[in-house]
Amino acid sequence: MKRLALVGVILSLVLSMAGCGGGQPAAPQSGQSSATQSSPQSQPAAQAPSAPQPSAGAAPQAPEGGHIAAIKKAGKLVIGTSADYPPFESLDQNNNIVGFDIDLAREIAKELGVELEVLNITFDGLIPALLAKKFDFMIAGLTITEERKKSVDFSKPYMSGGNAIVVHKDTQGISKLDDLKGKTIAVQLGSAQDQIASKVEGAQVKRYPLYTDAAMAVATKQVDSMILHSVVAKAFVAQDPRLKMVAELDPVDTGIAFRPDSDDLREFVDQVLDKMKQDGRMDALVKKWFK
Repeated sequence: MKRLALVGVILSLVLSMAGCGGGQPAAPQSGQSSATQSSPQSQPAAQAPSAPQPSAGAAPQAPEGGHIAAIKKAGKLVIGTSADYPPFESLDQNNNIVGFDIDLAREIAKELGVELEVLNITFDGLIPALLAKKFDFMIAGLTITEERKKSVDFSKPYMSGGNAIVVHKDTQGISKLDDLKGKTIAVQLGSAQDQIASKVEGAQVKRYPLYTDAAMAVATKQVDSMILHSVVAKAFVAQDPRLKMVAELDPVDTGIAFRPDSDDLREFVDQVLDKMKQDGRMDALVKKWFK
C-alpha cells in the first residue's frame, strides 16, 4: 500500500491542501499496526495498550448517539485499508501496516479518545466490507469519484494530486495518455485508474489485486505501462530502478469513505481534518511520508 524523490513537487501538490493554517507542524506519532499479508479476508492489527488522549487545542465536538457512540462504547476505531499503496499504506519489513493514511487515522482515533484497529483487505473488497459494517471507515488513498459517491459518502478531500503513467525504463514513445492506445496497461482491480485505462482506445487492461503486482508486471515487461496516483508512482520508481514515470495526468482528490448512515462520524472527521490543517499536524505527516 514509500520513498520519494522530488520533494518540492510532491509538497507543492499536497501542502496546498494541508497548509491551510499557520501553526507549526506537530511531531507525528510513530506507532505501528501489525498485520498479515493483504488477502480477501480482513486481518486485524495489534491494538495500542491504552486509549490515546486527544491533542491539545480546541477539540472537535463529537455528537451524542449514533455511530460515534458505538465507537466510544467499543473503545476502538476500526478502519479498513489495502496495504499495498505506498506511501499511503504498505507493509514494512516487520509486516506492520504503516503509512500516511495509518498515521492520519491514528490522529482521528486520538481525537475520539479510543484505540485504533486496522483491517487489511484487498482493495476491491473494501467498499463491500465497509457497507457490510466490517469497519467504521475506509482509508486507502481512495480517489473521490461520482461513481463511488453512489454507494459511499466521502470526507472532505485530505489530499490532491494527479495520476501518473509508469513504464519500464527502456520504454520509449510514451509521454501522454493517448500514447497508450493499443498498449497493455496494468491497474489495480476496482481502482479509479481502472476506469481511466478502460477508456483508452484499443488498450488491453490488466487488473491486479495489488499495486505491487502491477508494478512488478511493468518491471518485468509483462505489460507496457501502469496508471496510478503520482505520489505512489514516485514511491515505486524510487524503490525499483527498472521503472520510470513518464507523464502526470489531471489532478484528483483523495478522501475517506463512510457508510451513508455515518453522518455523525463523517462530520466529526471533517472537523478533525480542518483542525489538523490548522495546528500543523497535517503538514507534519506530509513531511514525514512524502519525502
